[in-house]
Amino acid sequence: MTINWIEFLLVVALLELTPGPNMAWLATLTLDKGRAAGLQAVLGIAFGLCLYLIAAIAGLGALMAAQPQLLAGLRWLGVLYLIYLAFEPWIERARQGAETGLVVAEGAPSHAGRHFMRGLTLNILNPKAALFYVTLLPRFVEEGSNQVWLQSLWLGLTHIGVATGVHLAIVLAAGSLRPWLSAGERRTYLNIFFTLALLGIAAWLAWDGWAHPV
Repeated sequence: MTINWIEFLLVVALLELTPGPNMAWLATLTLDKGRAAGLQAVLGIAFGLCLYLIAAIAGLGALMAAQPQLLAGLRWLGVLYLIYLAFEPWIERARQGAETGLVVAEGAPSHAGRHFMRGLTLNILNPKAALFYVTLLPRFVEEGSNQVWLQSLWLGLTHIGVATGVHLAIVLAAGSLRPWLSAGERRTYLNIFFTLALLGIAAWLAWDGWAHPV
């Protein structure tokens, strides 16, 4: 189990350091809304991973593997949600411009729950997370053991710990750069860049879905 765990840790580290929807959105959110919003979103993403882990331990991962249309459906919902998140900052700014101070005065208290729920939703609709718990995690569980659930729990918590650490690093780095990157015209250019980045990831997920249907 020790050797398997080390191999699993290396695979997880490589997987989580590969750019994906969570990383791009967390950087976008933190640079736009600040470090507190990014940290709330990290909690939502971590909670989403916990839900996938619980589903895997309960045997729902095998059910999803046997019903590939469920994974395909998650992928396309994730694509649509990424497109929404890409344009959401522009929609919000237009609404703020139309309603002046009303959004600032009344909208602030709901931000914490909103960022948490959006992180949770994005992660649940993230095919990268779904495929991890459906296909990759079971490969590191020793067959025939009477503690399969305990192994799955330990491996899943390892993944959640690594993923959360990477996400926290992104939020902290983006929060440190925010004062400089958000100044003047750089803010507009930054918003355009991350909108294109999120749309690019959505396009990649869509293309991958067409080229490699689950």
